[in-house]
Amino acid sequence: MAIQTQDTLVEQRERLLRELAGIGDLRQGSLRAQYRKCGKPNCHCAREGAQGHGPYWLLTWRDRETGKSRGRTIPNGAVEQTQAQLAEYRRLRALVRELVEVSDRLCDAQLDANKPAAPEKKGVSTRRSRSRSRPRSST
Repeated sequence: MAIQTQDTLVEQRERLLRELAGIGDLRQGSLRAQYRKCGKPNCHCAREGAQGHGPYWLLTWRDRETGKSRGRTIPNGAVEQTQAQLAEYRRLRALVRELVEVSDRLCDAQLDANKPAAPEKKGVSTRRSRSRSRPRSST
């Protein structure tokens, strides 16, 4: 990876913040089509290998407060809108992840720029230092 300057990182951060400001309606979860069998013996869904009635669109997500899975049926007319909202949520997550990475690199670059230079060593002595402890008496 190429080394980036602080100015480049600041520009990247500003671009990401502008993109975040443009986030539209979003929702978390996943959307899937479900087919159901009604249970009537003479219905077309009761035949061998029949798919069932549907599709019924089910939006599922995890409730962050309770930790439980939640679900909601989405009308056929709102499927495209819901898919766009889910895509916008994924876009938000990706932008936030990228913003954190850029911010980490920027913080590191700022630390490196403000790091004091290491003091120069004067001369290296080859003489050993004297022991500071007293010799033990053998009494």
